[in-house]
Amino acid sequence: MRTQAVIFDLDGLIVDSEPVHRRAFHILLKRHGIAYEFDVVEYGQCFVGIPVKDNMDYLKTRFGLTASPEELLRDREAIYEALLTEPANLVPMPGVFAVMDHLQARGLPLAVATGSPRSQGEIILRGLGIAPRLRAFVAGSDVPRTKPAPDVYVRAAAELGVAPAQCLALEDSATGVTAARAAGMRVIAVPNQYTAAQDLAHADARVECLADALRYVD
Repeated sequence: MRTQAVIFDLDGLIVDSEPVHRRAFHILLKRHGIAYEFDVVEYGQCFVGIPVKDNMDYLKTRFGLTASPEELLRDREAIYEALLTEPANLVPMPGVFAVMDHLQARGLPLAVATGSPRSQGEIILRGLGIAPRLRAFVAGSDVPRTKPAPDVYVRAAAELGVAPAQCLALEDSATGVTAARAAGMRVIAVPNQYTAAQDLAHADARVECLADALRYVD
């Protein structure tokens, strides 16, 4: 079925935010007396594409933290959002603007569907100047269930006024691919250094960069 819209994930696909997320976890641990930093492999396997509230359960169990998951989540989100206010931390992924320019030139509406809270997504999209390019933006805080549930993608398609089967989703993580496919969309996996080892075989295709994903926009 011909592509009528393209929906982007946010973290790790539009913006190189995983190093910032990782840094926020390290700062959180230091505040709780833990001098430990996750390497790329462990971070990618245990954190990327997984809801942050579940990350807090992992930290509490792994390090025996006495704070509640709710307290950890509140502190961690405050740390991350503070980091996002620093322009140097908002780094676009390679090729994202060129790909969006190409899609818009073809008349395809664009959307973002992210598992992150709306407040964080808005900071990033405004900071990168991407917000005006979008016809729709759906965040994890806008829906009952976040990825790997399909809710953000289903709502994004509805806001675009396009059937899910006519949407092409671009994702970097296994949970994101699962969410888009569950919504009934074709999905192209564009892994980064943190998600390259994840199982992305359930995507319709896997490419090495965003520009290569344009081959699948029919």
